[in-house]
Amino acid sequence: MANPFAGYDNIVCFLAPQDIASTATTCPYVDLRNANKAFFLLQFGAVTSTTVTDDWTLTIEAATAEGGTEAAIAFRYRLSGAVGANTWGAVTTAASTGVTVAPDANDNMGYLIEIDPDELAANDYRYARAVLTDVDSEATLVAGFAFIEARYKQTTHISATASASA
Repeated sequence: MANPFAGYDNIVCFLAPQDIASTATTCPYVDLRNANKAFFLLQFGAVTSTTVTDDWTLTIEAATAEGGTEAAIAFRYRLSGAVGANTWGAVTTAASTGVTVAPDANDNMGYLIEIDPDELAANDYRYARAVLTDVDSEATLVAGFAFIEARYKQTTHISATASASA
């Protein structure tokens, strides 16, 4: 089987590696108007809390216009295994309410999230972003990337950053 990322030639860092403890974090929009396929990869480091109920919620939002009215959408994802393990969980469908990123249980794991630009367009959406919310964590290390396969291959990428492609 071919590597699915070989065709993803436009990669956007939308969340630099950082500790977002107890801070709701909304990633910038990625413009998927010219995308054939897209994945978001959110890679977590330590996810710690003093109580096991301080879970993070990871949702995906879509919008028709940058800065417009957002709507949480359902999505498909896979959860990686621990660092050093070459294992990924099964493809799972998440409701628009998102998925839980639990302290300790999801340390050093990644969420690979499939974004279907055709499904977005069918609902008049053009933009997508990841949103992380939590109750009260001690530490949450995370970074996020968008891997985009362009609908129309070009020598120079069409920008996928929302503010540059209005």
